Amino acid sequence: MIRRRFLIYFLILSAITIVATVAFESWSFRRAINHSLDQNLLFARSVARVVGGLVESEKDQLTRLLDAAAKPDLDKKALAAELAAVRADTLDQDGVALFDQTRQLIAADASPAGLPPEDVLLTLLRRAEKSKAPVATDLWKGLDKHPRIAIAQGRTTGEGADKKWRAAVVYLRLDAPNFQRVFSYFLVNDQSRLQLLDSTGMALFSTQADERYVSAVHGTYFTDKVRLGGEAQMQCHSCHKKGQKEAAHGEEARENEIMTVAPVPGTEWTVTVREGTLRLYAPMVETVYASTALVCLIFGCFVGFYLLLSRRVLRPMRQLTETAKALALEHGASVSGNDEFSQLAHSFEAMRARPGASTPAKPDAPPTPRATQPVQPLLDIRQNLKGLAEDVAASKAVSCVLLHLRGGPLGGDFFSAHGITLRAEGAMGELLESIAAGRVQVPVGDLEARGVAIEDGHHTKLFFVERINVRDTLQGELWIGVPEASESVSRLIGPTMTVIGGQVQSLVERSLLYEQLRLEQEHKNRMLRHLFEAEAEERKHIAREIHDETSQELTALALQLETVPTDGLPEVEAQLEKAKLLVKRILDGINRLVRRLRPAVLDDMGLVEAVRATGQNILTSAGLKFSLDVVGGDITVPKDIENTVYRVFQEAATNIVRHAQAKRVTMRLHIEGGHNGQVGRLMGWIEDDGKGMDPALLTTTAPRPRWGLLGMRERIVQMGGTVEFETSPGGGLRIVFDVPFHA
Repeated sequence: MIRRRFLIYFLILSAITIVATVAFESWSFRRAINHSLDQNLLFARSVARVVGGLVESEKDQLTRLLDAAAKPDLDKKALAAELAAVRADTLDQDGVALFDQTRQLIAADASPAGLPPEDVLLTLLRRAEKSKAPVATDLWKGLDKHPRIAIAQGRTTGEGADKKWRAAVVYLRLDAPNFQRVFSYFLVNDQSRLQLLDSTGMALFSTQADERYVSAVHGTYFTDKVRLGGEAQMQCHSCHKKGQKEAAHGEEARENEIMTVAPVPGTEWTVTVREGTLRLYAPMVETVYASTALVCLIFGCFVGFYLLLSRRVLRPMRQLTETAKALALEHGASVSGNDEFSQLAHSFEAMRARPGASTPAKPDAPPTPRATQPVQPLLDIRQNLKGLAEDVAASKAVSCVLLHLRGGPLGGDFFSAHGITLRAEGAMGELLESIAAGRVQVPVGDLEARGVAIEDGHHTKLFFVERINVRDTLQGELWIGVPEASESVSRLIGPTMTVIGGQVQSLVERSLLYEQLRLEQEHKNRMLRHLFEAEAEERKHIAREIHDETSQELTALALQLETVPTDGLPEVEAQLEKAKLLVKRILDGINRLVRRLRPAVLDDMGLVEAVRATGQNILTSAGLKFSLDVVGGDITVPKDIENTVYRVFQEAATNIVRHAQAKRVTMRLHIEGGHNGQVGRLMGWIEDDGKGMDPALLTTTAPRPRWGLLGMRERIVQMGGTVEFETSPGGGLRIVFDVPFHA
């Protein structure tokens, strides 16, 4: 039975290994082929881009010829000279021509090629009239029988009755050295072909000299497929049979060719790279052979491993099984060999012969592990300590945990028991402290002897005690009970107690530090809030003093100047008018200063009207468009929050005028009143369309920190709110704030 099972396992494992190896090699084979095809596609696109650049390079000469034709004073002799000059600067210097809107020839320097055939020429001029970019023809032959293409570009000049359309045409001779030299930089092997096909499938160029200027095999099919948005790589038709001759060209058809096609930008031409599949798959043949050899080697290793396993393991196991059966029947069994299984069989025989031997009892099922509760980051230090004790008690090696702490930070004694219940007369903490004085281990009997009643479902036998001392302000003990009082348990529990005690101390210290930090932060916030309130009160006092005294005295001075007699003297009248104007400017400046210190509208009409008035005063007067959108404007906002948000807007408006170079500023306020026990809040943002800001400047360590923006953040934070400065790549800055009302 065992041998048959191992044989099945061996066959399954061998099949899985072979299938996995074949699948991996197939994936590698397919990946390598795709890589080769991607390289062919990249090569075809590169050639297409070069050919497109060649067509584009003739655009300068076409533009030059069109510019000359647009000159009103250009006579025939000058036009002929310009044609000759343009022809000399073209790639092949093969010919140029100029046509009008009726497709009639204006001038040409096209000898010996002559003009293109009428069907080619008319198609070219129609396409040039519809396109702003250069357009190219398909293959045609001139009067001298040399293959050529023509590139044309049209342009409309003038308006109304003077509106004219002209088309400039240059020639490229395909068998000229300059054109052939372009393709000499691209190398292909003897089994591959690089071709440049026009829209009809004619080969404008081919690395096979006998294929040039004739129709390529299935060239029209592939170029049409690409033009219609088909695949860029495809396999030749199955009608290509090895050994047959193409009727039209006498060319031996290739079997299983892969064609890669890439369109030439700006033309209806395509670049094709044709490669035989035999060469494409040739590098993979060695991989297939290597994979086959690897599969055979793996299978051979498995066969050898199975034979070795059968000889060295399965046979002794069979002997061991027979020995066990004999023991069950109270019969002896002869065992041969000296391996581990044979020794085990001899041990079984000795056990059978030993008097009083009995069948061992079946061990109890392992206890179900208790889920460890994660320590939650609670604010209450007592809850944190209870959570830590529960986590320790959840361990399998621990039966119970007791934690006793006393000190000022806890507001009295703290005692927590997990996995065990203790009852005693008097304070449990003091009793445990007296029992554990100077001891590391405490038996359960010592607790019972001191009058402690114990209800323990885990049968605790021994407690290990770890002293805890935090900053000399909090002391206590950690008790961990174990159900087994052996030396190995003591050796393991000792380091564990040190680690857990350190965790308790660290937890208490962190909680104390967090509490201290919270109190200091609250104190700082109160001090800063008091500072801001004092600042607001001082601003109000200064504004009141300036308004009540200085402004009234200046007003009295202005009235007094109105009563000064001039006696009809022009000089006196002029000086008096200057004095009146100066007094008026001083009054206007004082009024602006008073509004900035403490606008009366903030006290009289609230935050919304104060923001609207300040926006008109600072932003609108500086030429910026300002808009204010308010939701919940009828809800009462606390005075300190009103003052804070108003100062933030005042600082933001001043910064925008000075630095942002903006044209528009938008502010939105969303005020929510408290309801259903929720605290109200004021949310909003201030946004401009200026040049934005570097966020790195919002730190005090920056070379030139923005103290005004940092002051905004400080004001909002001290009110218990948050503020963010957001800048977009397109420019502009948005200041988003959220301030809760005080409860």
